[in-house]
Amino acid sequence: MNIVIIGQGAIGLLWYHKLSKQASNQVSLQCSARITQAPKHSLFTDRENHTTSQPLTLATASDLQTADVILVCLKSYNIAPLLPSLAKIVSTSTSVIFCHNGMINPQQFLVLNQPCYTLLTTHASKIIEPFHTKHTGLGHNDIGLICGDAERTQQEKVIQCLAEALPTVSFSENINTKQWLKLAINCVINPITAINNIANGAIVHTQFQQQIAMILKEVVLIAEHDGVLFDHQQLIARVLTVAKNTADNCSSMRSDILQQRRTEIDDINGYVVNLAKRLNITLVENERLVREIKALEYNNE
Repeated sequence: MNIVIIGQGAIGLLWYHKLSKQASNQVSLQCSARITQAPKHSLFTDRENHTTSQPLTLATASDLQTADVILVCLKSYNIAPLLPSLAKIVSTSTSVIFCHNGMINPQQFLVLNQPCYTLLTTHASKIIEPFHTKHTGLGHNDIGLICGDAERTQQEKVIQCLAEALPTVSFSENINTKQWLKLAINCVINPITAINNIANGAIVHTQFQQQIAMILKEVVLIAEHDGVLFDHQQLIARVLTVAKNTADNCSSMRSDILQQRRTEIDDINGYVVNLAKRLNITLVENERLVREIKALEYNNE
């Protein structure tokens, strides 16, 4: 398959390496505009700390026009500005897959005439240095259609290709529920670890349990208005399990704060808060977390 990956972050480079290993794939990478000169090779370190080098193929306009699959691995706030340009250049037969943290209003994707998917991954990776990523934890991928009409045979080929590159992959007819589950987990782990400058596993300590319960009580309330039902106690247990399983990891939001970058708070806790405002509901804890993260961003500036 002709595959273009947009984004040279940890997840984008992880997929670039894994998909490039399949001889039947032609894989290229489109970097952000701030990359003025990319190296000729990228580096990949596996979970056993073995590092390999592979040629780095940069995507051309022709690659985008003829792509079977475009995999967008960007920060959530960079996706909306990208959509109009994709709509102009990409074939209507191309499958466009979005892999990002947080939630984006699905109406924004309607500018595209292609079948659009969201890809939720629990695989963990981190950037060692530019164009060098390390696979730090095994996980699972869920994919689901968010808009457009997908031709069944092509959809099956796309899922098989992803599954062979980075197992395991499941297609979900109800991807919205899985998106809300990931969002709920991110609403807890990301801001708490960023504000307190702690690794994921530290949130299981007693001092955070009341706060976690409050965050998730509000998320459960707003999710219900979106047609997604959660059990509050089961959701708390799920979040704590994820924290334990990724105990040594640095959350993406904590990493952004430490590296003085913009966070995705607007599309994580902020997404829940904005939905609540439309419903005339006040979310005390999630609104407070948004303010605290915004303050940290402001101090970094």
